[in-house]
Amino acid sequence: MFKELPCAGAKKEIEEYIRQSVKDFSDEGIVPKLAVIRAGSDDGQAYYEGAILKQSSSYGIETQAIRFPDSVHQALFEATLTAINEDESVHGIIMLRPLPEGLDGERLRTMLNPAKDVDAITDISIAQLFAGRADAFYACTAEACIEAMRYHGIDPAGKKITIMGRSMTVGKPLSMMLLNRNATVTICHSWTPEEDRIAACKNADVVVLATGNTQGYGSKYFRDGQTVLDVGTGTGRDGKMHGDLDIEEIKESGEINDLAYTPVPGGIGVVTTAILLRNIIKAAGKAAAKKGNGKGIISLQEMM
Repeated sequence: MFKELPCAGAKKEIEEYIRQSVKDFSDEGIVPKLAVIRAGSDDGQAYYEGAILKQSSSYGIETQAIRFPDSVHQALFEATLTAINEDESVHGIIMLRPLPEGLDGERLRTMLNPAKDVDAITDISIAQLFAGRADAFYACTAEACIEAMRYHGIDPAGKKITIMGRSMTVGKPLSMMLLNRNATVTICHSWTPEEDRIAACKNADVVVLATGNTQGYGSKYFRDGQTVLDVGTGTGRDGKMHGDLDIEEIKESGEINDLAYTPVPGGIGVVTTAILLRNIIKAAGKAAAKKGNGKGIISLQEMM
């Protein structure tokens, strides 16, 4: 039996938490605010920025969009980032990457105020992830995988989980999040021999596909009874959006009859932006607590 694991329900739960939190913040005279910094004219970044701004507005989160041309000078970018870092009305900052050539992206990453690092790219956020800090900011796509598992009743504890991909946005942070939840984690990447990748996937209870190899993983990678979290997005053979999982080939092969998987679209991706906005709530809550405000604001633990 093939079973899709859509994630719209997980997104809805997060949305309810965000809306309730914004209301509680409003009662305290606080308006959560996100600053989005984009340099250049990348279509994908522009689309993501638009989605963030649209959803933020629907939740009552204030936004500030800062856009630079490809030719922006490092000094101007740094001065702008410093000003936002110090602006107490801004609770979270997302700096869309990759940045244009000519900008020192590594320096800008380290300049970001960790208290506002809602995309979890600073060294402090990464260190807190390794330490298992519950109040840390986590990479949004990686945390979306955790939320999808929670929503569908998949407890990582004691399970063998193979992650295909070692990026800083998914593979590496997700591996630590799963280790902190007592899973046994295997990571495969481009240097892992194919036979080892196949063996690692077949041996797992849960497989996470996060390589961007659209429809690149067919029946030879899987066995009956597994769950697949598909993080990939790309244009498939039919010109439509697909993930890394080649579910068409798997079904046609007849070799596998029992597989649960997150669809693309409608899977991990629908949760990711909601996670980012939930991080704004977390950042605003931290700022309020630091000032001794926000007593009536519900916590993540109470809601989730």
